Amino acid sequence: MDAKKLLPTLAFLLLALAVALAMSGCSAFLPRFPTPVSMESIHTAAAQTVIAQATLSAGETAVAQLTQMASGGLPSPAGPTAIPPSVTWTALTPSASLPPSATPPPTSTLIPPTPIPPTPIPPTRLPPTPVPPPCDAAQFVTDVTVPDGTAFNPGTPFTKIWRLRNIGACAWNASYALVFVSGDRMQTRNVFPIPYLVRPGELVDLSADFIAPTTAGHYRSNWMLSNPSGYIFGIGPGANRPFWVDITVKSTSGPYDFALNMCSADWRTSTRGLPCPGNPASDQGSVVLLEAPRLETGKHENEPALWTRPASGQGGQIFGIYPALRVQSGDHFMSDIGCLENSDDCNVTFFLEYQISNQPVRSLGSWREVSDGLIKRVDVDLSSLAGQNVQFILRVVNNGKWADANAFWLVPSIRRGSSPPPPPPPPPTPTTDWESLPAVQAARIRLGIDTGINPARFNLRSVEAVNWNDTCLGIPQPGRVCAPAIIPGYRIILGYSGQRYEVHTDQTGAVVYWFPR
Repeated sequence: MDAKKLLPTLAFLLLALAVALAMSGCSAFLPRFPTPVSMESIHTAAAQTVIAQATLSAGETAVAQLTQMASGGLPSPAGPTAIPPSVTWTALTPSASLPPSATPPPTSTLIPPTPIPPTPIPPTRLPPTPVPPPCDAAQFVTDVTVPDGTAFNPGTPFTKIWRLRNIGACAWNASYALVFVSGDRMQTRNVFPIPYLVRPGELVDLSADFIAPTTAGHYRSNWMLSNPSGYIFGIGPGANRPFWVDITVKSTSGPYDFALNMCSADWRTSTRGLPCPGNPASDQGSVVLLEAPRLETGKHENEPALWTRPASGQGGQIFGIYPALRVQSGDHFMSDIGCLENSDDCNVTFFLEYQISNQPVRSLGSWREVSDGLIKRVDVDLSSLAGQNVQFILRVVNNGKWADANAFWLVPSIRRGSSPPPPPPPPPTPTTDWESLPAVQAARIRLGIDTGINPARFNLRSVEAVNWNDTCLGIPQPGRVCAPAIIPGYRIILGYSGQRYEVHTDQTGAVVYWFPR
């Protein structure tokens, strides 16, 4: 074949080969996606493979011929004509298998991205909006008089005083009032105007007058406040709760106990009011309830007593003004009075006084007491006051050393409906005769033997005649059975160098027991 005629063919084949190689190379960088394989695609792939093989074969032949021509190895035109290798076409049927070179491309698996949870953003906290106080609101502070459960005799008038604070935004003036809202009707009227201007945050003492019912029992009366528009308000979170007066009315046959009703009284000195109960360490004066007082006789009582300490200084005093009581015929005021134990320099005067309405204060009696080992029984007939509402006043005045002014009223009460209790045991033998008692001599001797102290050096403080309830004379003895028995004898108090000794004896001094106090 003429070389000139062959060149266009070779050029075309080389160009086709270059395009095929370029397309094959670029396909390596293209992403591969899994594609479903069908029969039509299989036929197409087979045909493309055959064409590629034929193209490659033709290219190789053309290259060889060009090489030979360049080297002068091609035969001359007069020589035999070279026949190119033949290409055999094979038709593929759908059932034909792919040749090894037609392996499907590997499939790639898509991996979904891992979701990233959103970061929670906390809400912004706004400060609470301040709530303005209501116009009208009150706060209960304390009961100035008549604490809950105070006992009264039937028909006894009394005044209840509440201490309140204005916690609203509006001031209270004379157009505001204390008003009855529910409960037992004991008041003299239902409305009590507020006495003066009370600004927000200020305190006020509001009072109402009552009369105790005539029937024994428990009574409660509920009260609130009203504003000029008639709006009712009170205490508590919603300013809608009442405050109250709560009392007990006793049977007329029972006594009125001044000790148990101690804080119903208005306690004062000559210059100031006092709290109830008070602080006995205060030199301003104080009143305290003693459940088991220890008296100057050395006896330990199991009944209540008022411990009244006057204000400091010579002539200092303390007094309590009790709510009015209606006196009945046959009533008696009764109390034991004296000094508490270990009050050697106690020197005080007791006064029982009374007042009716706005009349002057009058006296029912006075009694001077010193620490001498003796106590006094007070019994005053009140028949002259029968039918009247009477305020009784208990007063104590200091005459000596203030530190020892420890005065007591043991079971101060008004007895009614029965005869007065029997008088106390007769007082011990006068001081000048105490030393002659065999029991006192025996007490000195026994105490001197047991302590090694000269019996004559013991200071005799007091002697009390008693009835012991057992053979141990009230002092348990180790290793000895204390059999029940009534044994008359004495309680003797001896002192030495600041130490006190309590000695129990029989009447003759044959049996003596003692212990240090």
